[in-house]
Amino acid sequence: MKRIDPVIMEVVRHGFIALADEMRINLMRSSYNPIIYEVLDFSVGVFDAKGDMIAQSAGLPIFLGDLGAAVKTVIQDVGTRDIQPGDIYLINDTYTTGVHLNDMTAIAPVFHDGRLVGFAVSRAHWLDVGGKSPGGAADTTDIFQEGLRLRSVRLVEAGEMNRSVLQIIRDNVRWPEAQIGDLRAQIAACRTGETRFLELVERFGEEALLDVVAAIFRQGEEAGRRAIRAMPDGTWCAEARLDGDGVGSGPLVVKAAVTISGDEMTVDLTGSAGQTLGPVNCGLSATVAACRTALKCLTNPMSPVNEGDFVPLKVVVPRDSIFNVRPPGAAFLDGPTVILLIDVVLKALASDLADAVPAAHYGDMAGFMIYGTDGASGRQFIHQEPEGGGWGAWAGHDGENVLIFIADGDTRNVPVEVIESKYPLRVERYQLREDSGGPGKWRGGLGHYRDYRVLSDEAFMTAIMERSVCPPWGLAGGSAAAHDLVVVNPGRPDETIVMKATAYRLRHGDVCSVRTGGGGGYGNPFERDPAAVRDDVVRGLVTLEAARLDYGVVIDPATFLVDEAATRFSRNQGRGKDGSVAGEPPAIVPGV
Repeated sequence: MKRIDPVIMEVVRHGFIALADEMRINLMRSSYNPIIYEVLDFSVGVFDAKGDMIAQSAGLPIFLGDLGAAVKTVIQDVGTRDIQPGDIYLINDTYTTGVHLNDMTAIAPVFHDGRLVGFAVSRAHWLDVGGKSPGGAADTTDIFQEGLRLRSVRLVEAGEMNRSVLQIIRDNVRWPEAQIGDLRAQIAACRTGETRFLELVERFGEEALLDVVAAIFRQGEEAGRRAIRAMPDGTWCAEARLDGDGVGSGPLVVKAAVTISGDEMTVDLTGSAGQTLGPVNCGLSATVAACRTALKCLTNPMSPVNEGDFVPLKVVVPRDSIFNVRPPGAAFLDGPTVILLIDVVLKALASDLADAVPAAHYGDMAGFMIYGTDGASGRQFIHQEPEGGGWGAWAGHDGENVLIFIADGDTRNVPVEVIESKYPLRVERYQLREDSGGPGKWRGGLGHYRDYRVLSDEAFMTAIMERSVCPPWGLAGGSAAAHDLVVVNPGRPDETIVMKATAYRLRHGDVCSVRTGGGGGYGNPFERDPAAVRDDVVRGLVTLEAARLDYGVVIDPATFLVDEAATRFSRNQGRGKDGSVAGEPPAIVPGV
């Protein structure tokens, strides 16, 4: 093992991180669609010649595992002898990369003096890849209904664009002009990474640079093992349930047994639901990525990520499993599945790592899209975005309000101004959803209301909402939170609640109210400081009724002062000596 100058190591480490950040900036600034330049639903990274991650920019944590899988698939399919300088490969194959087809990966090899030294990679969510419905569908039953599938396709050969491949893409996606624009942005990001990678090689020398990369991997592995070694040995199990597969089967069990043994962690998913007909299956690489995300949260969440971080992790997945989809299984809705898996892995360790594990977060993409024809321009449009929700509370802290789900990290929703300027939609409400956070000594974070009014003559909605069967749970006596849902035309005679829907027809003037869930509470709600409950009520986070029923705190609606005597009585009546719920606290007239 060569001794590496620690200063050089940090210069190289942050050189690669800066390289990835520049790729990110170029992709974001040159893309065509808000799903990339506003939502930031993409990720970029740089890899060594074997496909192991050296560095990744801020982006989607779920790609910690399956960006590398895409690179390794290209290496396997094409072979290093046939990969040439100047090439760009495209891949979105669910069964090898783990992603649903909308996540397209562009891969550029990096050569120095004729030798392959690494890869620059960009992955971005494409608004459409063909398929049965614009943007994707919640009711597909095989991969062929989900769109164009590419595996290790050479788009650019030795610097020359393959026009035939480009034409195939153009002819098989809706909104081809914008989609090809996003593809060019991905290529630009890869070329940026290639250029900066070579600059590092020239500065430090190829052999010396790769020695430093190996040392960075060892350092990541050692830090991960050290953190796992500090955890108690043993096996812990947890489970939860998905609502269903989108086409009638469910609920579906998600089960994890987490074993800590010395400096290694094993996640065994035996007992989880088998592969389903509907599109909630996910590829094996995505499953591994979810477990890696949970591991990173528990070990070294603040350190830059590299391949070495995950060496101490082993993932066991049965062949027939919702987490190991086989052709031609559908997988468009893999997001809610891997998100719930992350929460379940954390839940399994909650009892022994109480200070490190929060209650469940809203745990869903809350995916939502509206598409149709703009009457003013006559052009087809599609608006697509994830929605933020509440995160779980933990010992000593309330949960955060309206953050994006754990698998997507730095993504955002689309600003109201952008939506209203680009699409025939008006956002009429965007505010916190009161009482959506789980009650607890520390309250769960809140979700939001986001109401869209349709201004075109006709439009269609696709909704992907989860967690109605298994709402975000609380810990240590905390209560569950509200779950996601869409209410179409709230308050009207035709009001309808929607969880999952594909191509739901909307008319001019219809309102879609997206209501995201909250995070679970932590600790007995009746132990929450009454002053904190009052503050929640004053701020509009908790209603007066919920303060009384969920927290046993009676607040005068005229003065908003806590009635201490009534609160003591309410809490004594509502809880037994062991802290268990004895029944709904009695109705008490404020001030009496």
